[in-house]
Amino acid sequence: MDLSWDANTEADLAGYVVYRQDLAAQTQLRVNAQLLQAPAFPDEGLQAGHSYVYSVSAVDQSGNESRRGETAVVNVAQ
Repeated sequence: MDLSWDANTEADLAGYVVYRQDLAAQTQLRVNAQLLQAPAFPDEGLQAGHSYVYSVSAVDQSGNESRRGETAVVNVAQ
């Protein structure tokens, strides 16, 4: 699954964090270990027949993380 979103235009942007929630398991986790420099992320390892909710936050150069943006739901076909 290739995710993309509108770029943050703040001058002190350090990168992005992507969160994924598996609706079947009700678990939510951060999916990228390092800050993403571009507003895109290829998420792999999704399970067929599951639905996922994604959200993204921006992190500034001081390490402050923004509120998460709007969520997006992805349904993976079986």
